[in-house]
Amino acid sequence: MLISMPGRDQSTEGWAAETFSALARMPVEGPEPVVWPFTPYYTGNPFQSVLYSRFGAQNLVAAPTFRAADLLTTTRNWPGDVPLVVHLHWLNQVLARAADDRTADEAVGRHGEMLDKLLARGAKLVWTVHNVLPHDARFEAQEVRLREQVVQRADLVHVMSSRTVEAVEDWFALPREKLYQCDHPGYQGVYPDWISRVEARRRLRIPDAAVALLLTGAVKPYKGIADLLEAVDRVSRARPGEVVLIVAGRPDEAPETKEFVTAAAAHPAVRLLPAQVPDTDIQVLMRAADLVALPYRRSLNSGVLALALSFGRPVLLPSNSGSLPVVDGGAALVYPPDGVEALTDAVFRCLDADLAALDRAAAAAGRRIDRTLISERFAADMRSWADTGVVPETAPAAELSVQTEVVAGIAAGIPPGAAR
Repeated sequence: MLISMPGRDQSTEGWAAETFSALARMPVEGPEPVVWPFTPYYTGNPFQSVLYSRFGAQNLVAAPTFRAADLLTTTRNWPGDVPLVVHLHWLNQVLARAADDRTADEAVGRHGEMLDKLLARGAKLVWTVHNVLPHDARFEAQEVRLREQVVQRADLVHVMSSRTVEAVEDWFALPREKLYQCDHPGYQGVYPDWISRVEARRRLRIPDAAVALLLTGAVKPYKGIADLLEAVDRVSRARPGEVVLIVAGRPDEAPETKEFVTAAAAHPAVRLLPAQVPDTDIQVLMRAADLVALPYRRSLNSGVLALALSFGRPVLLPSNSGSLPVVDGGAALVYPPDGVEALTDAVFRCLDADLAALDRAAAAAGRRIDRTLISERFAADMRSWADTGVVPETAPAAELSVQTEVVAGIAAGIPPGAAR
């Protein structure tokens, strides 16, 4: 028979057929099926595949949708007896083609009209807050209005950091009664992980005694790339051969990025791989590194952080990061966001840090966001909410004392959502 695998057929008709086929295969026993289209779907990012990986056990039918506008087609004659939940993720597609303020305003208006039509067809709306605003936002006022529009219509707002309300409050407000918190899931088992530290460092030509920092993911100015390179340069001049910076990821076209790539390629303390990293090589980067550097100018949630903790890698990050609660217990070397001087001091501290203690704490933090724990909790909570309309309670966030030195001790390893 002719079939299609999710992720292969990108047509609206293909996704609709797959969704209703999944409904037909649902067991007679158990809770009523709920169709859960989510958009936009990015095949190159495993976040959504991990997040929804336990939906089937709750009779929730996750339906990947590449473009939000396609939902108007797939739900045009939606049967009234089939519950429907539309889950919005990143909102960057909405204004991607806007050329000026007028076309940006029109795009926001069309998006609101689309949401209103979906709600009129009986859909509930969920939004996951991935970031404050897009890192390369060109129309900030319209981006803010877009988020206000979504929040106003959403039945539930999913946040992944207890710092989210504070982080977004200068741009838009999040009503407490709609908020549901569930951590960013880890990526344990998603990528190969068999290479040794010795072999990984041999491949990247890194001396065993050097402290290796890893900057990975898309290479963009907002990630503090220029400051990090300057900090590593200063440290390597003062203590030659003791620090190595691994840079691996696809650079964007920004002038600052081009200057960074040129300088990094010529620096003896840098190992530069300016391209998208194949899945099988992620283990090489993680096993070669001592810490993963996240010196971002503004960050709310970080997939790179979740990836690092999944491999038991500690991180270097500023104290204004929205991800700070995730590394509570010593999984990070934290520094004040005071520019290149503070970052340079932090890199110096990396050379004298207790790396073994950082590793143990990072492993513990990784267990707290284990992908099975997070995906099972998310699925169970969303099933409960779909059935009752009651927003699931969030376990109280641990009190976090921000320090600029390595925090001693190992985190408790309590699964998210468990009683403390």
